[in-house]
Amino acid sequence: MPSVLQILATLVFAGATGQNLNVADKIGRGLGKELAAVKQPIDETLTFIGSSQCSNVKKLIGVEYEQVKGIREPDLNQLTLNFLSQSFRVTYNITAAAELVPLTRGYNHNQNLIIFIHGFTDDPTTATANTISNAFLSQGEFNILALDGSSLIKWLYLRSTTYVRFMGEKLGATLAAMVKGGMNPRAIHLIGHSLGSHIAGFTGKTFTDLTGRRVGRISGLDPAGPCFSNIDPELRLKATDADFVDVIHTDAGVYGLRDAVGHVDFFPNSGSQQPNCLLQTCSHSRAWLYYAESVVNKEAFLAVPCKDWDAFRKNQCGAEISIMGYGTRPSARGVYFLRTAEDSPYGLSRRGTVYENNEGVIRTIGSKILG
Repeated sequence: MPSVLQILATLVFAGATGQNLNVADKIGRGLGKELAAVKQPIDETLTFIGSSQCSNVKKLIGVEYEQVKGIREPDLNQLTLNFLSQSFRVTYNITAAAELVPLTRGYNHNQNLIIFIHGFTDDPTTATANTISNAFLSQGEFNILALDGSSLIKWLYLRSTTYVRFMGEKLGATLAAMVKGGMNPRAIHLIGHSLGSHIAGFTGKTFTDLTGRRVGRISGLDPAGPCFSNIDPELRLKATDADFVDVIHTDAGVYGLRDAVGHVDFFPNSGSQQPNCLLQTCSHSRAWLYYAESVVNKEAFLAVPCKDWDAFRKNQCGAEISIMGYGTRPSARGVYFLRTAEDSPYGLSRRGTVYENNEGVIRTIGSKILG
């Protein structure tokens, strides 16, 4: 393996031709893979230590659910639901949404209701929600809503992990009211990224408590891991929160959950460090990028059932193939692995079901030592 100085020297003396820039790009990516391989276990260890103490710290500073419930509850009237279409966007306060959303121009009572729920520090105006909604709108008519909880989960992560429960309870009550007005529960599809996955989980739980029925589907996009690992399943997203729960893990062990929590869980590229990603935020974001691509191309991501990533690397997986993303069959069950491309479009279709080593020297050596 070349040293860092050798790599830098190559970059310095490379000419400005397209071929040399190509070489420089490949070298840069190779260096990124090696840095990521060293960085990943450190990030996972630090996150595990912090997450294991989450409950104690939350109690110490007074932000546990039981401590907040009552007079210290967040103002849920700040929540809004944004109705999105090709030509306009309408924002409703969540308290009036159950009555007003079905009356919105362009709302189709015969179509499924897609509700996107953003994560920590995010909101419906950013690339996350826009990419997901634009993918659906490009494929035809959908009823698309985006929950805006940015006023409550923009700052202070520990407090935000408590607020997701209150937010899910409020959204669940809103959806229950819409169902009482005639909506089919099976037509409800919640899509949550990071903290939004757990908001979706609490939405499903509350909806079931109020109606005795389940929402049709919840798609968890790299459900948040810190403060949601190794806890009672009732306190996070779980399989019984909807008729069908599918989950995509892209930053497992750091920003995302490592545990399988749905009816079917997909772990692209091992579910942790994603190709061409040095920072964890990049891997964490790949979940919604993959999902948006799967809406446009339903068979872009094919996966096979495996015990773990090591089994996938050794081609010791089952023969059954399942689609990851929007096209996932509701009958799919278990844990699936696949490989993606480094850049968009990420889907490799059937090629993604076969392992190909592009993990870098350090990760490859580490895998051989451990395996």
